[in-house]
Amino acid sequence: MRSAATLSPQPHRACGACGATGNTVCHRQRFIVPEGYPLPNHYDIVLCRRCGFVYADPAATQRDYDRFYCEWSKYDDSATATGSGLSPYDAARLSTTASDIARALPSRAASILDGGCATGGLLTALRDQGFTAVAGVDPSPRCAAACRERGFEAYVGSIASAPEHMPKFDCVVFSHVLEHVYDIPAFFAAARRLLAPGGYLYLETPDATRYDDYLYAPFQEFNTEHINHFSPRALENAARHFGFQPVLVEQKILRTAEDTLYPAVFGLFRDHGGVADDRPVVCDQELPPKIAAYIRHSDAIMEKINHHLSGKLVNTGQVILWGAGQLAMKLLALPCFEQTQLRAVVDNNPVLRGKTLAGAPIVGPKEMEGTHEPVIIATLLHAD
Repeated sequence: MRSAATLSPQPHRACGACGATGNTVCHRQRFIVPEGYPLPNHYDIVLCRRCGFVYADPAATQRDYDRFYCEWSKYDDSATATGSGLSPYDAARLSTTASDIARALPSRAASILDGGCATGGLLTALRDQGFTAVAGVDPSPRCAAACRERGFEAYVGSIASAPEHMPKFDCVVFSHVLEHVYDIPAFFAAARRLLAPGGYLYLETPDATRYDDYLYAPFQEFNTEHINHFSPRALENAARHFGFQPVLVEQKILRTAEDTLYPAVFGLFRDHGGVADDRPVVCDQELPPKIAAYIRHSDAIMEKINHHLSGKLVNTGQVILWGAGQLAMKLLALPCFEQTQLRAVVDNNPVLRGKTLAGAPIVGPKEMEGTHEPVIIATLLHAD
């Protein structure tokens, strides 16, 4: 990993939590991405000197991220992605979120929009909680169609390009969406346009203060999609900055597999008419050292992986890489792969089939029958 001292000190993206610029670069993250991938193959991780928020500074635009979720969305396939509620752990996670919303909203008659609804798992959980007026919006036409098949109103579009004919809602939900958003000011402005006067905004993201406590795979949260790293303080700072007053802000732990826990932070915020809170920004003293520890420990794991694979790949002609996800894209950037030729990359995600990664075709598992090359399984989260 390149040291922070050699990196540019001036990111072009301002802090999404307080608007400050000219912040400190603390890490550079690199990837080997599939051919035609809409998102950059590297970015700097930046620390806001004013409020302590941590975020990525990719050479991209919001349009690039909108295109990614429209054309490359892994959430289209209910069998291989979260958001559908089909697996027991995903269903439990979405049920918890629906329960958190239910205890904070004043009425079950409230109309709710799920922004980034995937295939409708949270909509189903909200309906189970007694909410009768729920709808979704998603950049992927396939996700919107899946929601309609489950009996929900669903619109195609990003939060910034929501259809003009959409109604106003009493509450707009963004569960594990805000960490993916490049243009945070435009996000809050667009959310306000979808809210009825005095409406509520529910925000839930990974909890960056606890990344290091639940470190299953190195730099798991520094991926091509997650570009904002919120703590409870950062989430509150951002909402206040854009005129939303906190009703509650809490932390929780989600179980995503039998032996995998995932930290999250969530809050319900009420629209204050677009008037930013004029109180001084409270700097987050907890997040920066937690992120520094996460970087340090992730770096150590990557070094061990590189050392291990370097020994295994000596005098190896071709290998097959099993998995084309976020860890695979990081592993391929390691020195041990510089002299290694991939025969193929295997992945279950149908969106990736037919594409190439590091010059190798991405294929399904059945296409590997009869091969004899060594296989590198590029996952730690789902190693079993």
